[in-house]
Amino acid sequence: MLNRIIRLQALLEIISKQSTLTTDLLNAQSQQVRTMIYQNWLALDYLLAEEGGVCGKFNSSNCCVEIDNHSEVITNITANIRKLAHVPVQNFKGGSVTSEIQFVLSKG
Repeated sequence: MLNRIIRLQALLEIISKQSTLTTDLLNAQSQQVRTMIYQNWLALDYLLAEEGGVCGKFNSSNCCVEIDNHSEVITNITANIRKLAHVPVQNFKGGSVTSEIQFVLSKG
C-alpha cells in the first residue's frame, strides 16, 4: 500500500512538472504573438496614416485593439503548482514496512 502511495505521489509530481512546463511554454509563445500583433498593427497604421490609420480606412469607430496580458498571473499559478507538487526526498529509518507505516502515522 505504501509503495502505491509513493508511486502515485511521484506520478502526480511528474504530471505537475510537465503541465507547468507546457503552460510556461505556451505563456512565452503568447507573449511573442502579442508583441508581433502590436508590431504589425503599428506598421499597418503607419502605412495607412494618410487615410486615418486602420480605423480611418475601415470607418470603424470601435477600433481599439486590446490584448489582455495575463502572463504574470499564469507564471504565478504555475509557480504555485510547482510548490504544491514538489515532494522532498523522504528517508525512512527502519527496514520493515511496519516501521515505515508507524513512522508515517506518528507524523500525522
